[in-house]
Amino acid sequence: MLDCPPLCAGDSIKLHNMTMSMKRVRRRVAIGLMRAARAANRSRPARVLLRGRSVRRFPLVNRIYHAVFRLGVATGDRDMEARYRGVVLTGPVWDATIMPSVSGGYYEEFEVGVFERLASVSHSIFDVGANIGVYACTGAARVAAGGRLVAFEPVPENLAYLRRNVERNELTGRVSVEPMAVGDSPGELTVHLSGEQSGKHSAAAANVGTPVETITVPMTSIDAYLADRGLTPPDLVKIDVEGYEGFVLRGATQALAASPTLLFELHPELQANCGCDASELLDLVFAHYRWVFLVDELDGVLRPCGRAELDSPGAIGLYRSNLVAIGRPDHLEAVRQWHDLDLG
Repeated sequence: MLDCPPLCAGDSIKLHNMTMSMKRVRRRVAIGLMRAARAANRSRPARVLLRGRSVRRFPLVNRIYHAVFRLGVATGDRDMEARYRGVVLTGPVWDATIMPSVSGGYYEEFEVGVFERLASVSHSIFDVGANIGVYACTGAARVAAGGRLVAFEPVPENLAYLRRNVERNELTGRVSVEPMAVGDSPGELTVHLSGEQSGKHSAAAANVGTPVETITVPMTSIDAYLADRGLTPPDLVKIDVEGYEGFVLRGATQALAASPTLLFELHPELQANCGCDASELLDLVFAHYRWVFLVDELDGVLRPCGRAELDSPGAIGLYRSNLVAIGRPDHLEAVRQWHDLDLG
């Protein structure tokens, strides 16, 4: 039996450097594949062939995408850390959407860019459905001097990551984390948890894909939260609550009178499943706002839209599912680079 000589310090360093180099190469290749798949999915031929649906609606495609992420990018068995737009975010490895796209640098990049710009001219921000804190952390990092952001998140796992990310980015002085849902009135809400994505938890079981369990969480409304604390309405409100958006606005009657800028998801199927149709949501918005824009993610622009336009077939789609409603001229000017609306 031959004796193998022990590794010297120099050999250990070389081995470590080779291992790190291989990890970096593996990560670059994986992210390159993920970005290429995303680009292909957004191409015109793919959109025509898939009739405006994502190729990731096919389970096999989704599994392959996530396998590439797990093998090439993920750094842990349960959670991982990634840098995104100047902040560091930790999230669950099991999630098939948020952490892969955060790692690749393309998670809702246009929407987040718009939110960051609006945050920079806002002193008070509400993030309703904060998840792990992508918007909360990027927005708080850029909020106007002396400004604050309130992040509402009721799901315990998401809440733990949210708090961790706020602390990791030294934003505790700018962010208040509220462990509750937001709806039309204070009380409780039953939330159906998804086994597919941490961002698919919803008040409607039909919205979560693969359900795993239900939980009951405390709930407030925007008006009740403001009244209880003696606060004035926020300047900016982002809402992403998987179909429950209409209930959030139902509970914000007094706040909407002050016309805070809204960034929210419009998904008629999800909203109908929750019991508040998209038509009611739009009626609430257009009753209070002069300037409403459809977020065109593919072209990277904000398209001015009227109420009737959003009822037209094909108006809402895979890359056009968010709206920005603006009630303040300074906010309209802040996002001028993405629209050509005449401010006069």
